[in-house]
Amino acid sequence: MTIDWSIRFGDIVSFLGFALGGLSVIFMMKSDIRALALRLGFLEETVKKETGNQNKKIDEQSEKIDKFGEFLTLMGRYEERMSNMRKHIDELRHGRGFIVPPPTTE
Repeated sequence: MTIDWSIRFGDIVSFLGFALGGLSVIFMMKSDIRALALRLGFLEETVKKETGNQNKKIDEQSEKIDKFGEFLTLMGRYEERMSNMRKHIDELRHGRGFIVPPPTTE
């Protein structure tokens, strides 16, 4: 088996063609990569901004839910007071406590 080490003009032209083609691909990809980097930067800023807005909304809703919970507790207390008042009014209508002494348990 023998190796032919001779270089022909066509071999050089083919090599230069492949080299120029490879370099042109690299430079075209470089510009595409820069454009993608700009787009990704824009997307990152947008996501960061929208995440901040969503966090703000969640915090506001959490505060509203806390206030609503306090309101429901207050309403429950008023309902309990009203129930006790109705009970006392019913007892007064039947004369228990003032006219008739309260029953004693023995």
